[in-house]
Amino acid sequence: MNFLKKTFLVLGASALLFSACDSDSNDDEKKLGDKEGILLVTFGSSFPDPQITFDNVDKAAKEKFSGEEIRWGFTSDLIINKLRKGNGEESLAGKVIDNNTPEEALKLMIEDGYSKFTVQSLHVIPGEEFDELLEATEKIEKENAGVEFSIGVPLLKTDEDIAAVAKVMAAKFANEVAAGPVLFMGHGTPHEADGQYPKLEAELQKINENFFVGTVEGLGFEAGKTSIGGILAKVNAISPKPSSVTITPLMSIAGDHANNDMNGRTESSDPEEQSWRERLEADGYTVNCIMKGLGDYSEIREIWLEHLEDAKAK
Repeated sequence: MNFLKKTFLVLGASALLFSACDSDSNDDEKKLGDKEGILLVTFGSSFPDPQITFDNVDKAAKEKFSGEEIRWGFTSDLIINKLRKGNGEESLAGKVIDNNTPEEALKLMIEDGYSKFTVQSLHVIPGEEFDELLEATEKIEKENAGVEFSIGVPLLKTDEDIAAVAKVMAAKFANEVAAGPVLFMGHGTPHEADGQYPKLEAELQKINENFFVGTVEGLGFEAGKTSIGGILAKVNAISPKPSSVTITPLMSIAGDHANNDMNGRTESSDPEEQSWRERLEADGYTVNCIMKGLGDYSEIREIWLEHLEDAKAK
């Protein structure tokens, strides 16, 4: 609840009563502002390097949409709560970061006089997180008559997006794929949008057949197609067998999954518990790891911002 500062002139009992009643009447009225703003929405991370990635995305957005109000919303309640308690990783340990959920950020903007919003998803695929974002904006609309939303879609929404991202990433990893297979680690989802990952792999392999896309969960993972076991089987089938591989995140940031599931040191002898690096090294490969998220590439940031621009034009 917001507390309003009120000043009362004590001119007598009747005047005080009139002032209080008038104030109560004003409190009951919801006045909607007419300002326009942008909300960038991402999953979030408790690791320090992704905070730099977020800053770079923020700078790019403010440069492209100069003079416009740009704020952030984070969709992971788990990460928000960790950061609010100062339980971040590495250099973030002990540092309290009070990020907002998309719903919290939008409500604050409405209080600040905003009523027309362009909300840009910085998710990679249009999966569960994106669906939840749509639900949150619909809820805000129902609760606040007159509020308007335009939604910018995730990175890999359309076939055109997939082709564009494949072109960018193939160019970024041209030197690496010339030396050996390049394995991109996506997140994966039980949502039907999990199908965007094999589509991206197919586009990448049109450029070079030694690009592979795997995930750490999801429909393809459960089927054994995008799991590291499934990817490793494909890599082992290459003739002549390569001696080295490159691994890198296919996520907006190089956060928890990149640090642990992809590049971690579990020291476990169980292949199901090992990281991608450990599985590959156990098969005799030299592993080159590039810890950069998709948001660290200016060309990928530009695709997200083009989606934002398209949403603003609607």
